[in-house]
Amino acid sequence: MGGNVFDDSTEFDHDQIDQLMDKINQVVKPIGAKLIPIGSGATPTPGKTSNDLDVMVDQAILSNKFGTKTPRNIKAELAKLYQESGYQTQNRGVNVHVRVPLGSASAQVDIMVVPHAEMVSKFHTHNIPQGSPYKGVNKQLAIWWLAKQKGMNWSAFKGLINAETKEVITRDLDKIAKLLLDGAADKNNLDSFEAIMDSLPEQDAERMLDELKSNPQWSQQTNEELDRIKQLSGIQLNSVVML
Repeated sequence: MGGNVFDDSTEFDHDQIDQLMDKINQVVKPIGAKLIPIGSGATPTPGKTSNDLDVMVDQAILSNKFGTKTPRNIKAELAKLYQESGYQTQNRGVNVHVRVPLGSASAQVDIMVVPHAEMVSKFHTHNIPQGSPYKGVNKQLAIWWLAKQKGMNWSAFKGLINAETKEVITRDLDKIAKLLLDGAADKNNLDSFEAIMDSLPEQDAERMLDELKSNPQWSQQTNEELDRIKQLSGIQLNSVVML
């Protein structure tokens, strides 16, 4: 999500993600934290490559360990923890970027410090059909659209939100699906843009697609373009259209 931060970081095959996760989790395991892969890293496809690995870590656990509630200070302490373990880091925006040696090259890992990371990470885990022109950003916009129809708001980093009080209604994906679709729906109905479309009456699905296509954050690409263009991050979606 943060683009290339380190000059020598290169693309890596998804079959190396387990190796990357083992390395970076060794640093935070002693303090009781766990890094959770999101996006394509959560459902790796051997043979597919990525420019970086996006992961989340729970803010409350780090806050208790480091003795600070300020997100900037938490990220600074997290970066220091990795530096003390021999890793090169950079803090930019919402991410702590970590350079992880991988064979003769290196890979970039982008760590986001997020409240309720265990549940929120599931919002960024997808089951996108092979050859789909849609990405995670399309799914997030579809959930936002559904929430809007019900008089609620959607935050990709908080959950389903009461539009008036701004309080979180639920972070449980099964409950979110039931509230936005119908009582028989569950988290599988929110797995991808296609799954959401299939869960709606045809007329509603067509209206959603027409309205979302006019949204400036909408992206629909051919399969060949998916690895070439990096779309807006979930944090940007959270601040621009999801609240």
